[in-house]
Amino acid sequence: MIFAGRPGTPFAGGLRLRYPPQKFSAFLTMLSKIKIGQVISLNQAERKLAHFVAKNRNGNNRHFNTTNLKISADDPATVDLEGVCGEIAFCKLFNVYPDIDTDREPPHPLYDAVIPPPPGVRIDVKTTKYDGGKLLVDSRKGVKTLGVDYYALMTGQFPGPYTFRGFIAREHIIQPHKLGLLGGHKSYMADQSELIANPSDCQSAHLF
Repeated sequence: MIFAGRPGTPFAGGLRLRYPPQKFSAFLTMLSKIKIGQVISLNQAERKLAHFVAKNRNGNNRHFNTTNLKISADDPATVDLEGVCGEIAFCKLFNVYPDIDTDREPPHPLYDAVIPPPPGVRIDVKTTKYDGGKLLVDSRKGVKTLGVDYYALMTGQFPGPYTFRGFIAREHIIQPHKLGLLGGHKSYMADQSELIANPSDCQSAHLF
């Protein structure tokens, strides 16, 4: 099975992935063809799914009184919708199954998708409506990011399309010199020029 999302989703398989060798080889071939700047459109069904997931995640967060760590001046419902759309677009590009679970009790996993190589690279997808926007990680998450291997940045705004801007390894962005102030919150920041097209482009010792 190539597809993966968070634990608890239909295709998650826990934290780690299992691949028939022929499918894994095909996946790596596909992965090598993905480039920064690729544009992904969401069809009507995917947009409806994003609305459903975002609405129910927002309600679930209110129910459990979850602290909002979103870095945006927009209302939480809009931020959730844009975040889900970015996740779905990312998963569509990388041919992995998106997380559509809306009923999970806190604490929630810190990543949104798992992609090869085995045993699986855990990705936290960030989305901004600004074409030239930075990849931001709220500093309040910084000490909790050990469940994330890489961050990915998508840009775009509902109803899309969304553009893939690249990856950065957790250990490259969660650094004191990367801290800055934005929207009244301290965040770890990375410019798009720092992002890479494929996790295998960065030889991270704990993954490869």
